[in-house]
Amino acid sequence: MRTIPRTITRKGEYLSRCDVCGCMWLRSALVRGIDGLLRCEQDRSGRDELTLAELTATRAVSLSLQLGSLVPADGAFPHTDSDGNPVSQSDYTGPTSRRTIDDVYFDSGVPTSF
Repeated sequence: MRTIPRTITRKGEYLSRCDVCGCMWLRSALVRGIDGLLRCEQDRSGRDELTLAELTATRAVSLSLQLGSLVPADGAFPHTDSDGNPVSQSDYTGPTSRRTIDDVYFDSGVPTSF
């Protein structure tokens, strides 16, 4: 595709470079985007860094709101003290069991001497 005309007939028209792809175009064919870069017809429809950053931030907010509103699993109960304050920093709400060293090493047949 030819982007540079052989003759420039309009007075005051000059050649400029697209900041995205680097091709030479007439300045009147280039449009300045939100991020301040000159874009040609081929790169005009693409998203710039500012728009992508805004979309990422919006998506992060929606995900954090969804994660904050998760209900605990069926039958799970949070690890809280008598006032209802969380005791653990972990969000694991599954079953737990306490084991001693004797339960782990002597009952399971794991050798203790080398």
